[in-house]
Amino acid sequence: MDKLTEFQKKSLEYQRNRYDLEANDYAVHQGDLQGHRYRNEFIRSRLFDFDLTDKQILDAMCASGIETKYLISRGASVTGLDISPNNKSMYCLKWQRDCIVASIHDTGLPSESFDCIYIFGGLHHVIPCLQESVVEVHRLLKPGGRFAFVEPNKDSWSNYFRMAWYKADARFHETEEALSYPKQLLPLLSIGFEEEKYFTGGNIAYLFICQSLVIGTPIKAKSFLYPPLAFLERMLNPLPFAPHLYFAALWRKV
Repeated sequence: MDKLTEFQKKSLEYQRNRYDLEANDYAVHQGDLQGHRYRNEFIRSRLFDFDLTDKQILDAMCASGIETKYLISRGASVTGLDISPNNKSMYCLKWQRDCIVASIHDTGLPSESFDCIYIFGGLHHVIPCLQESVVEVHRLLKPGGRFAFVEPNKDSWSNYFRMAWYKADARFHETEEALSYPKQLLPLLSIGFEEEKYFTGGNIAYLFICQSLVIGTPIKAKSFLYPPLAFLERMLNPLPFAPHLYFAALWRKV
């Protein structure tokens, strides 16, 4: 981190400390059955419509390995990476696989090591190092390798409520906010990527099922809430006034 500014270093240190403290709660709320049901139906099935068998995949900013379960089920060989030592301990215990403790902007891993790198909801936590992080992803990917990511959507009317929520909730650092795909990420294609896929989604079910830790949805209630909320999500997603709380994209290294 020597090349980073003091502000960037403090931001990363905040994230490390926060996710060390939240490791257990995050694993419970993000790794429950209903959370996986949502991600499988609305995100993973659309993002990973290609063969993952025997592919070397980095589950970056992995926490306890919420996405690793899915990637393993698709036949991938998965390595975790997270800035939190507590998350590493949970990851290694649960999955019996390697997990590197490092920031995504400077992993220390060998170049061209992975066929795919997946980040679910992590880039908006490292906005001060966003370009450095994408440059590092590019370095780690094999030629033709894919970069898959899902992030909160800044280009939505719902972002006004998210901004107020971030300011009111002490858990969020001053640098954290949703990301604008066209303004903040598309320009980074010039690092050496081409876009393969982009889509938006997320409304009522995403909020109460996938964001239950922040919203406060009881874990036991999620199994009863999921069927009607998922139904509403399917109905609302195609409508132009739907909030589209997240975007997902798949890039290929060129």
